[in-house]
Amino acid sequence: MKNDDQMYQSVLSRYAEYRETKKKNRRQTIRRTVPVLACFCFCAVLGLGYWKHFRNLPNIPVQPDSLDETTLETPDTTTSTVSENNSTTQVSDKTEPASTTAPPSNSGTERMTTTAGIQTQTVTTVATDATETPATEQIIKQPETQAPATTPPATYTQPITDPPVVTTEGTQTPIVTEPITTTEWIRPITPPAQPILFSDIGSAMDAINTSDVSSYSEQEQEIYRNMFDRINSDGFLYQVNNSDTVSLIEDREIALFPYAAYEDVGVGCYVRYKDINYHITFYYADCDLTAQTNGIAEYLQIRMGRRCDKEINVSDTTVSLFLPDNGQTYAGAFIDQDHYFTVNTVVSEEEMIEFIEVLSFESLSLS
Repeated sequence: MKNDDQMYQSVLSRYAEYRETKKKNRRQTIRRTVPVLACFCFCAVLGLGYWKHFRNLPNIPVQPDSLDETTLETPDTTTSTVSENNSTTQVSDKTEPASTTAPPSNSGTERMTTTAGIQTQTVTTVATDATETPATEQIIKQPETQAPATTPPATYTQPITDPPVVTTEGTQTPIVTEPITTTEWIRPITPPAQPILFSDIGSAMDAINTSDVSSYSEQEQEIYRNMFDRINSDGFLYQVNNSDTVSLIEDREIALFPYAAYEDVGVGCYVRYKDINYHITFYYADCDLTAQTNGIAEYLQIRMGRRCDKEINVSDTTVSLFLPDNGQTYAGAFIDQDHYFTVNTVVSEEEMIEFIEVLSFESLSLS
């Protein structure tokens, strides 16, 4: 027999074992239940998200059908006739692609004719017995096809059916652009005629006297011919006089300038003064323009587009000065009513005036 203490200890141990077993079972239940519930919740949230996503997708508009359905009705011009009891009935039927029920073999002949790609079937039936039941046929015909009647007048009734429905896809007519034609000659884009260079003034004078332009292109021949004619009409050209201070640079070419958009016919050369090179061009003025202008400044403004910053008087000659910001200095003055000269170099205004004061030139006869 157990005493009270042993009984108490036994009860406590069993109660502790019971509680431990209960906790163990509870943990196992949680381990089995929680993953299932978590997966279920995850699937529910995921499904709800996808449902909202697909519900908010934009509606794609349905494109209208671009096919135009056109129902073509093809009238049949074939008339079938059968004679029965001396009575005549004429029926015009529609065209319908369908099955054909042929009449008995002893009641007629069948003929097939094909012309220009259009198939025409002509059926001729001769009734031999008044009690014979007329046969029913459906014949495919094309417009503008007439089957000749080869038998006595007729009899033949065909069922009227709906015409075929032909669907055609609408096509856009291509736009044809007419070619541009012209009878006028189109002048090619070419650079203007360039100045002609010579080694010395003698060679330039010989070329002016000869006036040979055969070695140039057809577009340039007329330009150079006009240049030679303009110089020959005066019979002379101007050239700088060599002096102790101003000397002609021998190794620089003499240039003949043809008439251009912003330049008159001229003869250009290089001279040297106080170790500075000056470019001088003697021009043949436009007589019509000189009659409309007043002085060298206005003439250069209209003919060359060169502005006048200052007008000065040098040796009783009015000189127009153009002083741009690039350091160069331009000067121009009339020699007489039909000729003028221009000078340009990189000097100051005072140096340019000093050079014009010592500059001298002469006219050389071409003969």
